Amino acid sequence: MKKIGILTYHNNNNRGAILQAYCLWKSLKRELNNTIVEIIDYRTLSKEFKRIYTFNPKKFIRKILDFNTSVNFFKEQNAMSSNNIITNDYEKAINFLKKEKYDMIVVGSDVVWRVTKEKNFSPTCRSFPNAYFLHPNLNTIKVSYAASASITDLESLSKKRVNKIRKYLSAFEKISVRDRHTFNLLQKLGISNIVQVPDPTILIDIPEVDGEKLLESYGISPNKPILGIFRLGKLESKITEYFHKKDYQIVSLSPSKNADLDLTGELNPIEYYSIYKYFDMGISNSLHSTIFSLKHRIPFATLDYSSGKFEKKTESLLRDFSLLDRHIKISNQTPDDIMNKIKTCEEELDKDQVRKRMTSIRQNGLKYIKELEELLDEKKI
Repeated sequence: MKKIGILTYHNNNNRGAILQAYCLWKSLKRELNNTIVEIIDYRTLSKEFKRIYTFNPKKFIRKILDFNTSVNFFKEQNAMSSNNIITNDYEKAINFLKKEKYDMIVVGSDVVWRVTKEKNFSPTCRSFPNAYFLHPNLNTIKVSYAASASITDLESLSKKRVNKIRKYLSAFEKISVRDRHTFNLLQKLGISNIVQVPDPTILIDIPEVDGEKLLESYGISPNKPILGIFRLGKLESKITEYFHKKDYQIVSLSPSKNADLDLTGELNPIEYYSIYKYFDMGISNSLHSTIFSLKHRIPFATLDYSSGKFEKKTESLLRDFSLLDRHIKISNQTPDDIMNKIKTCEEELDKDQVRKRMTSIRQNGLKYIKELEELLDEKKI
């Protein structure tokens, strides 16, 4: 039996991030024969500190409960490695991976390759390099699945830092990324073995619970329309005011002062995914909220607060679905212009077109995973 480890962000307060880790684990287990697949319990100390630290006692309790939600979810799935390491030390992390003797390590899917400028580093950021940049001397097959560099800007980094990124990523046998910006960034580094694949949450049918019953238990009526929101930023008040006037019930999955129901931290990952099916409209700035809206075929709008220097991951996703009209860039637009665009997004999706595109994109991802199986069969470690 070959042993495969997944290096990703698994203990996270973002339910979408937890689900991407679960879906990648599930997909590799299902598609790769005669393998043991586990999520490597590696975490950086800096992010672990940020995950639970706060001066506010109520927030601290909520953070601990949320932390345990992540731990218990993967424990129930029996997905995690038996050994773990929490460190900012690159050498210690790589030595840990050596001792685990993985035949293949799959890095991703998430913003695992984001690199900041040295002067912008803070104690709660992951140091560079970290274990997601596997060392060339690590004796394992090194691949990625849907890795992202987010808004990493090579022009803002020192030559030394750029050369380090090139050195580590050039040692990967196969690389797949989930967005065009990361694809272009790697090409600029002279790396050519790159393909674009979908986020793992597109690869499988995620299990569901009765989301309607769940919402009813929180006082949300199935007989009135529901707007689901996630991180709307400065436009939240204007957007919620508009939908309240239309008699919508507003359910927020991130902290909100304007929603009828704030479910921040209340749901486990499967519950979180399931309730999207019962939204009549979804508005967010999130990749996974956008994907879950697409998978449940509900009308949605995705807000983009970025400066526009690089194509955002949500923009890359919606370009693949030919739905860029639902990707709304906030910069240089008035609130009224933005609201007018949101109103057009209330129209129903072409469900057949979304289904066909979802199937096609899923097949691209599964094809890449099958190529990993071929790599395992061919290569002797």
